[in-house]
Amino acid sequence: MPGEVLVYGLGRSGLAVVKRLRAAGTATAFYDRRGSGQDVTAALEAHARSVATVAGGGFALAIAAPGVPIDHPDLVTLRAAGTEVIGEVEWVWRTTPGTYVGITGTAGKGSVTRWTADTLKAAGLDAVAGGNIVPALAAVAGPGRVHVVEMSSFQLERCPTFAPDVAVLLNLGEDHIDRHGSVSAYHAAKRNLIANLGPRSTLVVNDDDPELRRWADASAATGVNVRRFSLERPAAAYRTHDGMLVMDGQPLLHASDLHVLGEHQVANALAVALSCAAVGTPTTAIAAGLRAFTGLPGRYSVAGQVGDVRFLEDSIATRPLAVAAALRSSPRPLVWLAGGQGKGASLTELRELVADKVDLLVLIGASAEEFRCAFGDLVPTVVVAEPDGRAAMRAAVATAYAHLRDHHDGAGTVLLAPLAASFDQFADYVDRAAAFREALGALRATARAAVLGSGA
Repeated sequence: MPGEVLVYGLGRSGLAVVKRLRAAGTATAFYDRRGSGQDVTAALEAHARSVATVAGGGFALAIAAPGVPIDHPDLVTLRAAGTEVIGEVEWVWRTTPGTYVGITGTAGKGSVTRWTADTLKAAGLDAVAGGNIVPALAAVAGPGRVHVVEMSSFQLERCPTFAPDVAVLLNLGEDHIDRHGSVSAYHAAKRNLIANLGPRSTLVVNDDDPELRRWADASAATGVNVRRFSLERPAAAYRTHDGMLVMDGQPLLHASDLHVLGEHQVANALAVALSCAAVGTPTTAIAAGLRAFTGLPGRYSVAGQVGDVRFLEDSIATRPLAVAAALRSSPRPLVWLAGGQGKGASLTELRELVADKVDLLVLIGASAEEFRCAFGDLVPTVVVAEPDGRAAMRAAVATAYAHLRDHHDGAGTVLLAPLAASFDQFADYVDRAAAFREALGALRATARAAVLGSGA
């Protein structure tokens, strides 16, 4: 059908695009390999046309969901037929005027996205958060709004012309090697965020990351306004030696005033400050926003305590960079809970840190044996072979607590930082986090019953 737009793959982003296209009266077709389900029903109810094949479609444009590999045969077919293939964020940016803040990094982008949007909204701006975060950008975008967009490498590889007003680069590590094929290809996808910046753009960048520093220098040479943040040295925003967060020479707040834990969250706070300043937010409102944020579910936070054992939950820590940040921030004696569906990242870079920080490693899930081989020569290791996710988590939590009780006078830290995806045993990382907290609740009840039974 001439002028028809194809949405390839539904899910959260694809369905939001279908609904937005149909609301605008655009002829819309969709393809979803599942063929049925809630998303398909919702797309049909929006009066979009379902197609069984993309061959010979003659579509004006194809918008592919981020879960579809960029080299998928159907996308190759579409491009060969002359159809431009882009992603949801690119399409929203092209069709919806407003301010765009694009945020990416191997770790921390979800927290920085929500933190930035919350700070802007509290300051009175019409700001929304979307993208690689709930909700999809297409579900909340609107003319004149400040769109704060979390961007994964999957989204960025299908953004050929996207040029945000503010681009935020948090860090670079290893992730999604199973999808991109190499670290260099993964980093190239991330670099798409800044490929189209110009003299009217602002780049907020982590000056402590050597590769990002090189990218920033290259951007500055083209006239981009580069705003650097650092935990190590003076910059546009930085942390002083005594813990004060400073922006443009003015103190914002002390790091101890933040309600989120870890060194990485201090760096995130600096990125939020510069991002908000770039769209005109007053310094006082930025400081208030930094202080108000309490974190996102599934990120590094205190899940609870049993006696003198503190339980920290970082279920979204599936990449070496994020796990390293969690391990560095967690006090010893430390039991590390890890494992799940491996993502193909190199484990070698964590060995020195594991040897220095971890007292016991407890493993669950499909990658347990791989992780045991990678770290078992460094620290005592226990593999929980239970196939059921929740039963495995209960056993892992109980094992961790028993180790600290028996070998460290009942005091220490238990950290869930899986270094793996969750889909082998859980619905997603949020479900895995819930299972950890449920296991903690069961342990707490058992410990309480033991105290009562002893008459203590």
